[in-house]
Amino acid sequence: MPVPIPVEDLARAAGIEEVKVLPSEQFEGALICDDVKSRGVILYNGSRPRTRQRFTIAHELGHFLLPWQRRTSFECVSKDLNLTGADTDWEVQASRFAAELLLPQRLFEQELRKLGDPELANIVQLGDYFGTSIEYTARRYVEVGGFACAVVFSKDNQVRYTVRGEFFEHRLCVKKGDRLPTKSPSRAATGDPEDWASLDAHWWLQEATGAQPPEEVYEQTLWQDNGYKVTLLTYDV
Repeated sequence: MPVPIPVEDLARAAGIEEVKVLPSEQFEGALICDDVKSRGVILYNGSRPRTRQRFTIAHELGHFLLPWQRRTSFECVSKDLNLTGADTDWEVQASRFAAELLLPQRLFEQELRKLGDPELANIVQLGDYFGTSIEYTARRYVEVGGFACAVVFSKDNQVRYTVRGEFFEHRLCVKKGDRLPTKSPSRAATGDPEDWASLDAHWWLQEATGAQPPEEVYEQTLWQDNGYKVTLLTYDV
């Protein structure tokens, strides 16, 4: 399979007759198909970044190929493409399908192993390689990377959601809607995403009831447009 994954070619091979720009700014994407889902058309918002367009196409292809999603049309808004914020199971399933399609685990792990210890720069490099957004690449990195890592997604210093990897054993003390920790450099207006900062663990981690917590948590933050940030967390194991 070539990388970036040729999502439009795969869609056409699966029975999608056209993949074209959606004429409305109201929606991120749409699928129109026959009642047996043998033919269809996928539309996507052409004003979005290319990484977002690719994910939208893959999401709509998920609606088309997941056999229990029996409808002849889907119109998806921005929150429908979120793995955590969608209102229906079908939308979450289509987004998980898209993530698996664009970031296949075997290929992703193969590239990840070439890059060494956890770094935001590695996530950026993987996103460039696979043609995927920083957000979805960071999620995948934490979920399958085999590191003691977590990632915090925020906007205007308010947590949107968090993801912990399997080996990040301690629960975070921040959740959706919370402010970023007062002492965290992630609250700064800007900074260098290559810089690591260390913080007493209690600023990020809940009080432990089992395993002894680390003394420090290390963090890097990527500042994005419009107040969005991605903060990578890790600690010594």
